[in-house]
Amino acid sequence: TPVNEKPADMGRFKELGEAGVTLLVSDSTGSQSPGHTISESDIQKNLEEIFKAAGGRILSATFSSLLTRIQQLIWLSEKYGRRVLIEGYSMRQNVAVAQELGYLKVQKGTFITHEELAGIADNRLTVICTGAQGEDRAVLMRIANGEHRHLQLRSTDSIIFSSSVVPGNEATVQRLKDVLYKKAGKIYH
Repeated sequence: TPVNEKPADMGRFKELGEAGVTLLVSDSTGSQSPGHTISESDIQKNLEEIFKAAGGRILSATFSSLLTRIQQLIWLSEKYGRRVLIEGYSMRQNVAVAQELGYLKVQKGTFITHEELAGIADNRLTVICTGAQGEDRAVLMRIANGEHRHLQLRSTDSIIFSSSVVPGNEATVQRLKDVLYKKAGKIYH
């Protein structure tokens, strides 16, 4: 049950197989594990519980290409009266292109700039940023280390790691979480 997109067309895959296609090559985080991943509809419900509980800022790190997750965060921010700051070069670029092409639906006045940060109450701000994999120069790591020009961690912040950990990144993600646990209010993964 995806959000904001159509489910996979399994019938079409069958047709392609019957037409002679013998190999589909793709990648997917966690594909080596049996079972299935949680539905985006369920993730939406889980994210909404975080939005209901958060008393301060919400900082959510995800892949800059995960547009459905970014859309979910925007919808929830709008629903709960939060303004949204998009942080990270690739995140801003992808969001701008997706919005221009009509893939992201954003109400007028939802997005803010760095200059508007000072006028936004903590419980009215969502930051959607890069850095869910613990990358050194990504936004969430710079915030955690006190190196971001506009955002410093607060004890009332709720941090959401909103993507799966890519195999091989477990140690860097854990190091980032260790720093965040000392400074932020709640950490969700």
